[in-house]
Amino acid sequence: MEGLKNSLASGLAAVCAKTVLAPFDTIKTVQQEYIAETSSLSLTEAFKMITSRKGGFLNLYAGLGVAAIGSMPSVGLYFGLYSYSKRKLNEGLFSNASPSDQLIKTLTIAVSAAFGNTVASVSRVPYEVVKQKIQVDIYPNTFVALREMIFNAEANQSVLRQFFPKGGISSQMIRDVPYAILTLLSYEYLRENFVNAAPSSSSSSKPEKWKDLIAGGMAGGIGTYLTNPLDVIKTRLQTGDNALKYSGVWDCGYTILKEEGPKAFMKGSVPRLIHKIPANAVFFLSYEFFRRLLKVEQVTNNNDSKKDGGK
Repeated sequence: MEGLKNSLASGLAAVCAKTVLAPFDTIKTVQQEYIAETSSLSLTEAFKMITSRKGGFLNLYAGLGVAAIGSMPSVGLYFGLYSYSKRKLNEGLFSNASPSDQLIKTLTIAVSAAFGNTVASVSRVPYEVVKQKIQVDIYPNTFVALREMIFNAEANQSVLRQFFPKGGISSQMIRDVPYAILTLLSYEYLRENFVNAAPSSSSSSKPEKWKDLIAGGMAGGIGTYLTNPLDVIKTRLQTGDNALKYSGVWDCGYTILKEEGPKAFMKGSVPRLIHKIPANAVFFLSYEFFRRLLKVEQVTNNNDSKKDGGK
């Protein structure tokens, strides 16, 4: 039951975050999809390219529908499995560990995050592919994208391959799993040492909401910046004719390095950070809000659990 509550809380939080910050995700995708040996698209150039299309400023929200609908079950699955895995590790394998053992805490979070996101990454690929094809103007909207990908698939590609392009799952996983581990390790550390830290002069034991916002934003920024090279590879493998250019993840990474240089791996990092820092801030703030609303038990690392609403 707690896993289902966590799934619902995280799914609702994901919709909130994606809706608020969709424009920056679109700009990031357009920057990363752009291939040039001598230059890359600036933030303003990508913005102008997007808004100059038919539809104007609404293009900044391209793919939002499929992203919001797809992210809710995907993120719900991820956080549900993360919470379940962390609880089982605390109750079983690490049940005799000292509450102060930082290595055990780190391993619990990292293993749980890796497990949850490995499973969720597979479910995330189809809507990511559709969303990004809409963002780079291959298709005008979700309906057309689905119609063309299902009923007008290219002769050399099956319908399944349209939604799971070659290297699509592996590229999704090599970005999402490290991102999840880095972000959740940072977030759990900040929650323990900043959000839930005992106030020096206050009788209230409840964490302040603005601290959830700060912790989420900081954790998201760390995970985002360190995994940007992997995000560039994922985007290349999942969009348009670029996907046909590479034989897989390693070939894609090598080709980018050879043809465009190491700087290419940081393409889209600025809009991605502008998007991900507030997106994670909104997500974790919303997540903790829905957890308290649903009275979800928080799993601690000393094999105890307590109601979030009773902190």
